[in-house]
Amino acid sequence: MQFNGNTDKSSARYWDDLAQLYQKETRISTCDFHYGPLLPGDSILGLLPPVPQRSCLEIGSGAGQNSIFLAKQGAQCIAIDISEEQLAHGRKLAAKENVEVDFRCVSMDSLREGTLKDCAFDLIHSSYALPFAADPAKVIADCAALLKPNGTLLLTTGHPLYAGEWLDIGDGEDGVFLPNYFQLEADVRMSMDDKTMNAAQYWPISQIAEWMHEADLVIERVLEPAPMPIPKMSETEILKQVPYESKGWRALYDQLARIPVVVIFKCRRA
Repeated sequence: MQFNGNTDKSSARYWDDLAQLYQKETRISTCDFHYGPLLPGDSILGLLPPVPQRSCLEIGSGAGQNSIFLAKQGAQCIAIDISEEQLAHGRKLAAKENVEVDFRCVSMDSLREGTLKDCAFDLIHSSYALPFAADPAKVIADCAALLKPNGTLLLTTGHPLYAGEWLDIGDGEDGVFLPNYFQLEADVRMSMDDKTMNAAQYWPISQIAEWMHEADLVIERVLEPAPMPIPKMSETEILKQVPYESKGWRALYDQLARIPVVVIFKCRRA
C-alpha cells in the first residue's frame, strides 16, 4: 500500500481513537524506563544519565510513563504528544503517582515553535515516536538545538529489519523477507473505526546516524537489544524486569528473539 506520510491532524485522530484500548491492553511500568516491547528496561541497560534536578523532555510521550518514572527520580519533566486522549491518561497517572509532569499537546514536527522554542534540556528522550514523524531529520535537528551543551538525546526508533515480512520458506523454517533495505515499506495502520490511517516509517541505521551527524550530535552508544527471556521467566519476574509488554507482544516473542524490533541511539550535544 502506498502511503504519502502522516499529518498532525490524521495522527491525532488515530491516536485519540486508540488511546483507551492501548493504555488498557499494554502494561507500561512507571518503575523503570522502557525502550520497547519485551525489552529490558534501563535498570538493566543503564543508558540514562543522572537525572535528579535535571530538565527532561519526552517526545511522543503517549501517557508519559517514562517521564513519570524520571519525575519520581527527581527530574523536571515536560512530556509532549499530539494526542489529547493519551495526555489525559498521562495526567491521571501522574496524579496517581503523586508527581508533577508538564503534559503539552505539541507535535514533534513543530518542536521549536510555540512554548518550547526558548527551552533547553539536559535530557531529551523518545521511545518509538520518530517512526511517525513527517520529517525525522528535522525532529533530530530540533532535538539537538533544544539540548544544553553536553545534554543527552536518548532515541529509540523502529529497527529497519522489523519492516520485513515473515515468510514460511519450507521444511518448518521461516525468515524475514526485506525487498529493499534502502527503500523500506511503511507499516500502515488503520484506526479502530477504519476511518483514519497512520504509518510507522523505517530507515537504514546509517541514515539515522547521518541525520545525527548533520545535527552535530556525538553518538555514544548504539544498541539493538534482544527481548528478555519471557518463556523462562515467572510472572513475578516479568512484572519486575519487563517494563513494557502485552499479550499481543508476548505472542510475537519468537520473532522478536530473532530480529531486533528497535534500535537505540544515545547521543550527546558537543
